[in-house]
Amino acid sequence: MSGNEYKSNGVGLMKIQKNILIAVVAVLVLVILAVSAVSVFSENKEEKTVIHVAYIPVVQSLPLFVAVEQGMFASEGLNVVIDRIESPNQLIDALVAGKIDAGAPSVASGITAIVDAKNPDTLRIYSLTCGTESVLNDELLVAKDSNISSIAQLKGKTLAHIPGVQFQVMAKKVLAENGVNPTDVTLVELAVPNQLTSLASGAVDAVLTLEPTATLGEFKGVSKLLVANPMVKYVADPWCGGAGVITTSFMKEHPAEAKAFIKVMERAIKQVDSNAATSEYLVSYLKLPSEVAKTTPTPIMVMSKDVDASMLNAY
Repeated sequence: MSGNEYKSNGVGLMKIQKNILIAVVAVLVLVILAVSAVSVFSENKEEKTVIHVAYIPVVQSLPLFVAVEQGMFASEGLNVVIDRIESPNQLIDALVAGKIDAGAPSVASGITAIVDAKNPDTLRIYSLTCGTESVLNDELLVAKDSNISSIAQLKGKTLAHIPGVQFQVMAKKVLAENGVNPTDVTLVELAVPNQLTSLASGAVDAVLTLEPTATLGEFKGVSKLLVANPMVKYVADPWCGGAGVITTSFMKEHPAEAKAFIKVMERAIKQVDSNAATSEYLVSYLKLPSEVAKTTPTPIMVMSKDVDASMLNAY
């Protein structure tokens, strides 16, 4: 082998080594970029926290429907998943167990207070849903052809109410205030979707409920109003039996998302208060005829930070 040939082969070897080095560096760069991309993706995924929110199928949940349908959560970069729950007790249990992070303004405020008393700093009320003498919130219904014309006549009868301890206690209070011993009335827990059919069939004699049950019952010709706002008349005026609730654990773990969520709910509540057209969302979420949705009354809904007795009395 000549010196020139050796020199030529040496240069070729150096080129090969250089190319291998470049290739290795390129691979390392690609790996680093790939790892960075995965890292960024993971961080973005973590930032997009899923907020689980539940609601009871009553008109008090309307602000949640408005927030979803009008893209309010999306505009704040929130990923909200909503679930329907039939019983106020089940909703509270889900909140306490951490299965959901918040509830629409239809959470039972009384049960929330009980939970807070037993387990301080577990739940936080961000809004209240109320009724007054002039703003309909709750009703006592009987069948359209019923001859019951007063609460006193419920003695010996069956009274259904929305499931949960709050409505059970309120039912007993309303009866007692009208001279009826609660033990003389059969109290039955009945989910909202089953109330009108049970009333029409005679399975129950009366129902203590929330809107839109009364409006829907009148539209279908199966029920009539026995007493409007029994809670206001016989318990408290104003009666704020509903609440928007968020868990304190979610607020501590995801403070930015919690703040944004409450901000959205405030916007939605104001929208419901100022725009009657928002009732259209009751058609899809509560399966109401359009005519019923348009005429269903909405209660007073205010942010807890803004609650003032004189303001409520102004409605």
